[in-house]
Amino acid sequence: MKVLRETIVSTARELFRSKGYSGASMNDLADAVGLKKSSLYVRFPNKEALVPAVLDLTLQETFGQRDLGSRQWDVEFIEVIELIAATLIDRGRCVGLHLAYGTSDDTPIAKDAVRAFFQAHRDHLSSILSRVMPVDVARDIATDTLARLEGATAFVAIFGEKDAMKRAVRLSIEEAQKAAETESLV
Repeated sequence: MKVLRETIVSTARELFRSKGYSGASMNDLADAVGLKKSSLYVRFPNKEALVPAVLDLTLQETFGQRDLGSRQWDVEFIEVIELIAATLIDRGRCVGLHLAYGTSDDTPIAKDAVRAFFQAHRDHLSSILSRVMPVDVARDIATDTLARLEGATAFVAIFGEKDAMKRAVRLSIEEAQKAAETESLV
């Protein structure tokens, strides 16, 4: 049976999302995709090697088809954070954050992949915002936006409160618009 790499990676992502890094196992993954464990190890030598692939897939789905700078900054910013929020609501948790809590210095490849994942999110949002405000302000707003969205995810996962995510999106948009307006007055 031939199993595509993409199937393995997307299935691993759902296992990490539902069970966390430490709770997901290569046995679980092999069973879920219908492979023998030895066949899975040929493609990925260990669970840690899956983390960069899982996070790269997630980044590609979020940012891969975006043409930065082709639209007004606010339209682009809103589109991206609404996409992130919709994904977090739909999945009930962030795979990157879930992996962040499961990786450590003992799993340096996974830890570095998680760091790169969140850095890519912050950099992408900052690049949109920095078109209309100073880079340091854009970076702070991008950081705050991600913190709000990730924090709201806890309320989605624990209580099913989707309104927390809607408020996080609204507050992030308002903060960015206010910073842009303040900058245009200078």
